[in-house]
Amino acid sequence: MLRLIVRFLGLLLLAGGFAALIVDGTRSLAGDGLHVTPLSEGAADLFPAQMKAFRIALEQKAPQIWGSVVFALLLAPLSLTLTGLGGLLIALSRKRRRPIDYPLR
Repeated sequence: MLRLIVRFLGLLLLAGGFAALIVDGTRSLAGDGLHVTPLSEGAADLFPAQMKAFRIALEQKAPQIWGSVVFALLLAPLSLTLTGLGGLLIALSRKRRRPIDYPLR
C-alpha cells in the first residue's frame, strides 16, 4: 500500500514538473527570452505564509544554513526539481528483482 502511495506521489510530481516546464516554455516564447521559474517562486505562490515563516525560523536558528544551502536549493528550476523528485520516488517504489537461481550443471 505504501509503495502505491509513493508511486502516485511520484507521478503527481512528474506531472507538476512537466506542467512547470510548459509554463516556462510559453513564458519564454512570449517574452522573447529564457524564463525559468525558481523553486522559491513556485513555493511562495503555493504556500506564502509557510515560506515566510520557514525563512524567518531558519534565519533565526541557523543563518549560515539559510545563506549557503537552502538559498542555493531554492534557486533551482521548479520543473527540474519536481521532475527529479518524482523520478526518484518512482525509482524507489519499484519492486526489487530476485536473482534467478540456476541449477549447477
